[in-house]
Amino acid sequence: MASEQDAIREADDRAFQAALLLGRLRATGVTSAATTGPVAVAAAAAAARIGRRVIRVHGVGRLADVLVLGWDGETAPAASLAPAFRIGLSPVPTLVWAACLRAAWPRPERAPFPGGPFRRGAIVALCSQLGADREAVERALERTLPEAGLISVDGDELRLGAAVAAFPAVVVEGLRRGHHLLPAPMADEQASGEPDSAVPPHEVRADAETALEMSDGYVVRSVIATLETARRPVPRGELPMLADPAIRAAVEQALLPCGRQLLQTAEGNWVTGFCDPLADALVAEEVGTLNPVDRAVLALVLLHTVAIPRARGRHRHSRWTGEAHTVTLAELASNRQISKAAMRTALRRLRAAGMVAETTTGRYLPGPALERMSEARSNLLWEDLILVGRPGGQLAAAIRRRRGIEVPAPRGELSEIPTETDRM
Repeated sequence: MASEQDAIREADDRAFQAALLLGRLRATGVTSAATTGPVAVAAAAAAARIGRRVIRVHGVGRLADVLVLGWDGETAPAASLAPAFRIGLSPVPTLVWAACLRAAWPRPERAPFPGGPFRRGAIVALCSQLGADREAVERALERTLPEAGLISVDGDELRLGAAVAAFPAVVVEGLRRGHHLLPAPMADEQASGEPDSAVPPHEVRADAETALEMSDGYVVRSVIATLETARRPVPRGELPMLADPAIRAAVEQALLPCGRQLLQTAEGNWVTGFCDPLADALVAEEVGTLNPVDRAVLALVLLHTVAIPRARGRHRHSRWTGEAHTVTLAELASNRQISKAAMRTALRRLRAAGMVAETTTGRYLPGPALERMSEARSNLLWEDLILVGRPGGQLAAAIRRRRGIEVPAPRGELSEIPTETDRM
């Protein structure tokens, strides 16, 4: 009996570690390939259930071996959704990425990854000549594309990132057909030399082919692809198949081993989010968490757009989005503890993460990523606002005691304690 219980505990631990590995991949795009053996195999099996592949990318240049998460050849992520609902690059980063791809991949008959090195200056010059704002181009090269895993940066030398190795064959073929349309730098700035990857990327294989216990496996994987790549909750009219209890249960069953869960908003729309235990584990590892300045700026946005309107009777529900209470940068900058430049940079990062949205008139409001929280996580975020808004109150003291925080942070300092905004 004891050995049977030990085997069950070992299997449960392996399943959780596999979900944690997939959580790291979703939160950061790339993670170390140090995890091998049964955990990697279990992660690959769980990923296969939702149309994903775990790819091991062997070191290129001075890079270490890493794992990335790709899509299989059948599952098209949200191809029918309106562009406003899809996660993707904005126009300038898209142009910069196209120029990077062409510079690293001059010969389309070869595989795009790893390609050859190329120079930052050539990309900046080319995109500037094509009409892109130079500062926006440099920002895409320094932050947007590296964070997406599309390029890697080593000083002034750039390379294609590990995410390119996870492109399915159908995507690579599409890129080959459109290769002549990619913006090309000057001939002497092209990537040169042979690719220096000794071992090609390969997929981490599961023990056996994973199949859903129903005939609608492709439908389930397509639904999950839509939800996982949506920038905001998907209207239920876009996913009518989730009205079927059998398909909905199959989606939930497929998401669970990956540490994800299916959530429905108050309006009946659909979204996915991390399961609470996995979110706690990621926070403990400081994977995908916000830095102190970003947390403080998000707290200010929520105070101005949710907490204060609620205290005045103008925000009458517990949701973070849904009411058009906004705040300007000038109003946020009245908090003198954070410079206006740092606040503007933090708002840019929060917008990219979906935690803050911006209207066409330059006003800010809570972003769609807040809809990915479970009810328990949402309640904890409300408690965070209490700690920020009235730290000396009795309710704040009770919250600190329950969380094991003995004293509030000194006035004027940013707390390093992870808050609920990190658990999303």
